[in-house]
Amino acid sequence: MPRILIVLIFLLLLPLPSATAEPGARLLDLGWTTQDGAVKIVAHLDRPVRFRATTTGGRLIVDLWPIVDPEPRELAVNAGGVGTVRQVTVERGIVRLSISLRGATRYKLFTRSDPYKLAVVVLPPWRATVPLPQSVAYHKVRVRTGRGWSDAHVVLVDMADPQIALRPVLGSGVIPGNEPTAAAATRSDALVAINGGFFTVSTGHPLGLLVIDGKLLSTPTGRRSVFAITADGQPVIQSFTFRGTVETDTGRQIPVSAVNRPPRAGGVAVYTPEYGPLTDWHMFNAIVRDGTVTGFLAGRAPIPEDGYVLSAASGEGRLITDRLVENQQLRLNLAISPAKIVHALGGGPRLVGDGEVSVPYRWESFGPGFSKRRTSRSAVGITAAGKVLLVTVEKSRRNTGMNLFELARLMRDLGAVQAMNLDGGGSSTLVVGGRVVNRAEGAQRGVASMLLVVRKPTE
Repeated sequence: MPRILIVLIFLLLLPLPSATAEPGARLLDLGWTTQDGAVKIVAHLDRPVRFRATTTGGRLIVDLWPIVDPEPRELAVNAGGVGTVRQVTVERGIVRLSISLRGATRYKLFTRSDPYKLAVVVLPPWRATVPLPQSVAYHKVRVRTGRGWSDAHVVLVDMADPQIALRPVLGSGVIPGNEPTAAAATRSDALVAINGGFFTVSTGHPLGLLVIDGKLLSTPTGRRSVFAITADGQPVIQSFTFRGTVETDTGRQIPVSAVNRPPRAGGVAVYTPEYGPLTDWHMFNAIVRDGTVTGFLAGRAPIPEDGYVLSAASGEGRLITDRLVENQQLRLNLAISPAKIVHALGGGPRLVGDGEVSVPYRWESFGPGFSKRRTSRSAVGITAAGKVLLVTVEKSRRNTGMNLFELARLMRDLGAVQAMNLDGGGSSTLVVGGRVVNRAEGAQRGVASMLLVVRKPTE
């Protein structure tokens, strides 16, 4: 039988069980208020929803899901930093609030239960400033390079302070998603924020290892360096390996080739709730809720909040069709080594190792052009006392920028015994106390991840 006919027969037989769909909420009303330059937009709903937010093209975009029976709405606010608010449906079950912004703004999101509300607060930048504790120190230095001088902005974080923590966050809170570092800092009430690792600019997919609160969200890229926080709160810089499998209740195993990205050859992709409401388009998807296969779909599959989706490429559908059946129990194993990591953020290459300048860019699969080009740079380092350095270097008419070897020497001279490079160029941003302290190359670029210094929640 021709292969294409087999695929068509399989698609016709795929069930669309109700178990794959989460109960939807009704958006009852949309209103706004203003006070002291801030505008609060409130969505009233009859039950909790999932959401994501990002800024693009002078608009703040807030997506909510799952929503049933939405009605289009429009608010003419024209106050503070907000022009209009439009409520539209972008896909079935997904409602978008498109908020036009007037001038420079920041935003925060709040939820409230009983009755459930989602509030979007748009702030002027001066309302986003926060005081720094003594354990977080900032200073600027003027540094000589091989071609002149550059300003470097330096934050030193004392990890011994029990009231603060270092953690990565996702741009817009989801994958894929790009968000300016300053917006993420305000949204997360961060004391300090620096842009994170590399990402695909066109899609917002992070490149390299990303672990948040012990949950693997993106797999390592080769031997590239990773900044991580261990289970006992210690910062480390090292490389990691990944191995993933899906084990069925009959003992059969399916290799996992990707997490929150399209599947690679020989394995399935795992899409977690952090990916947003829907997977990418795949011919073969298995919906898993609470460890149980609840159904199969072709196309863009909804990702359940209490589970994940397994996806196979078109030429490897048998990884799903031959091994999985409805109501089957699965065990998902996503392991990185070394283990016992709470947070991790991939970058690279390494800049300093054991107190010495060490830039193994070829070993970490970076080209000489990337390493030798003078541009804006961001880096993270660890001192002998276990303190963390967050550093950005400017490039402008009066600043030459740095290549990786100059950046490595700077990190060593600042006291780092371990250090690694982060994404740079137009991504380089350092936010201290709610204020962007470095001059970015052009407009602030949205990035896929950030590293934040935050206050720990009080008990």
